[in-house]
Order: sequence, then C-alpha cells, then structure tokens
Amino acid sequence: MIEPRIHPGQRPEVLKLEKAQSIRTGIIPSKFHYETDRQAELWLALHEQFAPPTDLAPLYEQAAQAAASRWPYAQGTLIALGCGGGEKDCRLLKHLPDGMRYVPTDVSKPLVRKAASLATRECPGTEIIPLVFDLASADSLNDFIGPHLTANRLFTFFGLLPNFAPADILPKLRVLLTQGNMLLLSANLAPAGIKAILPQYDNEPTRQWLAEFPRTNGLPEGEVIVSTEMDGDLEHIIARHVSPSKTTGLFVSYRYTLPLLRDTLEPYGIQIEQEFISANGEEGVFLCAVQ
Repeated sequence: MIEPRIHPGQRPEVLKLEKAQSIRTGIIPSKFHYETDRQAELWLALHEQFAPPTDLAPLYEQAAQAAASRWPYAQGTLIALGCGGGEKDCRLLKHLPDGMRYVPTDVSKPLVRKAASLATRECPGTEIIPLVFDLASADSLNDFIGPHLTANRLFTFFGLLPNFAPADILPKLRVLLTQGNMLLLSANLAPAGIKAILPQYDNEPTRQWLAEFPRTNGLPEGEVIVSTEMDGDLEHIIARHVSPSKTTGLFVSYRYTLPLLRDTLEPYGIQIEQEFISANGEEGVFLCAVQ
C-alpha cells in the first residue's frame, strides 16, 4: 500500500479545530463527509446507486480519448483534484503515454488510498504519488504539490465543482493552473430544471451518508432535510441537519446550464474546448484550455 503524503492543514489537531468551528457556525465543509472509512463506504455505495460508473462510462471514455489525442507529450503528470475512488482517472491513464506520473489527491485519506491501489493494479508501471489536502482551505498549496509535478500537466477536476459556490472554489483551482495546462472537469447539469433531479439527493442513502457527521460529532438528534435554493443565476440543492435546537448546513450541489458554465469559468481563464454530455443530459465532462 502506498501511503499518502498529508498536507499540514490536514493534521488531526488542525482538523479538530476546524471541525469544532464549523459546528459552531453551522456550516460543515464537504470534506468532513469523507474522512472516515464508514463515510467513504457510504458515499461510494451512494455513487454506485445514483451515478453508476457503467452508466457514465461512455461519457468518460469519450473525454479520455479526446484528452489523450490532444496530449502532445511523451510523459507528464496527471493530477487528480478530488480523485474519489480513482476509476475515472485510471480510464484516462490507460489512454495516455506509459511515462505518465499519477498524483491522486483528495481530502479523504481512504479515497486517496483506494485510487492509488486501483492505479497500481490497473496501470502497472505508473509512478504514483498520493496526496491528501483540502483544495478549498489549504495554505501554500503550490509549495506542497509542486515538487511532485513535472513540467507537462494534465489536471482532472471531477465531482468537485458541484459542491462549492463557484466564487469559493474556482480561485483555488486557478492558483494551481498555469497557462498551457490541460484540464478535464465535470459539472452537474439540470436540463429539465433542478426539481427533476431532486430525487437523486432526497433519498435514504444520501441521508444516511450525510447523517454520519452529526451522528458521530455530537450534534443534537434530528433529521436531514433536502431542498432547493437559488444563488444568483445558479440553482443548487442543499441538505441541512435540522433539530429542535439547531440547524446545520451539511451539503450543497450546484447545477449548471452550458451557457452558465461557460460564463462561470471564463473570468478564471478557463476555456471549454470540447464537451461531452451524458445520455440523460445531467452530467457533462469538459476538456478545457487554461489561458
């Protein structure tokens, strides 16, 4: 097993303070839903049920082939920001040159381990450097990640954009990107409006996953309530833990239209060059250039 390298901001004493502060403010960062083995298992089972890899395989296969066909180098580094279980990254690695280095990163140590283990099995000979950090809050991130990267860089940003307000996460992403990098990112879409996809979140597996945080961190007994809200032009789903004495925000998922996504990325110098949309129109993968 390849042991991940841990950013100082993910030290137990730092996380303990951050978690306590988030409970006081009533807004729980998404990373605290992936930190234990139990949470990771619940999330992977949820993902398998509502976004099964087999359903999305053609989408990510097309995107992987397109990215590999435009990759001009004999070697380089694939940096996965939010690697999850690593399945989508391994699909991409199989199309890239054998000399690629793989840097799976996530806030969840169990998920980073899973991604590194999968790449070890499915992409033998690949140099793998697993890292654990929080893209949303880590200080001096370039100093931490930079020594593990080569000059030629392909970033994946799968599954993260929905879980943050764009103004909160895109500046953090842009700090890691330099002109000429290639970027593959995914976005959740709502072609028939957000209410049509609400059942994907307003369900028992999602509530079980999100309820692990209040259950294991001493919040008052309550229930997880899922609803929809607007943030400017963007609709999003929000889940809260509601008890008689306290309401705590647990989770958000932003949904885009294609024009809104282009307008959202443009101020950060990220330009969509190719798009790949799932058969139901609810997920897109976008091959982007960094200006």
